[in-house]
Amino acid sequence: MKKFLLHLAMLLALCGSVHAHGRFIFSPDGGRILAIDSVSTPNAEFKVSADRRFEITFLDKDRKPIAIGERKLVVTAGDRSAAKRLSVEAKGDTLVTETAPAGEDYYVIMQLREPGAAKSIPFRLHFNTAACSECKKPEWQCDCGSQKSGKNVEVPADLAGLWAEINQHTEELHEGTTDKKYEAIDEVTEAFPVLASALPGKTEAAKQAEAGKLVDELKAALSGVRDAFAARQPAQADPHLDAVAKTLAKLKALYPAEVANAKLKE
Repeated sequence: MKKFLLHLAMLLALCGSVHAHGRFIFSPDGGRILAIDSVSTPNAEFKVSADRRFEITFLDKDRKPIAIGERKLVVTAGDRSAAKRLSVEAKGDTLVTETAPAGEDYYVIMQLREPGAAKSIPFRLHFNTAACSECKKPEWQCDCGSQKSGKNVEVPADLAGLWAEINQHTEELHEGTTDKKYEAIDEVTEAFPVLASALPGKTEAAKQAEAGKLVDELKAALSGVRDAFAARQPAQADPHLDAVAKTLAKLKALYPAEVANAKLKE
């Protein structure tokens, strides 16, 4: 028990206490998608029943349900000072906990043990039930962050502004892939192609065809990165990341340096 409590304390410490109103990913029926650092169990869908029980379904790389099989899940929830390990039972392909602890703002810590694995794989959700001031949904279900991110990213009107966004997303791609921030990679590999696709139309006529060809190459490389990380196989993304860097360098050579290297204003 002491070992379990110590491990739990370490996981809770990593969570912090500040809620970031960011972009979340949801299934078609409203379940929150959580990334897991596992090849065989890369995602989980998290829901809450009407009687306040957590419902967790494992998903494959395409976010389709997969059988529980011999997988085991430990779920701990509640305020940090009184976190509780919840009992879990299988109902079909979904794991359902006992009634969740009272409280409106705490972390749900989940630890997945796959068959034959020596260690559990932790993942978590900030269970904040306060209503978002914009969409009025509970914060943990808020999708306001997706309105101007991913495929919905705003494309700047001017070329320098566009390159500033592309350079920002390049940094985010590097950070996300280095640190295996799966949700961030999901967002940036959706937004990046949208931004890049706007380049040819803002390029001088004599260079538009070349820009268009390079943009197509860049989008293909980004798709390779996205697929590798969706499958939780980061090493397979390396050649695609190299292609992103090389193609961006060629693209930048088509524009004045001060434009191609523009940065977002602080």
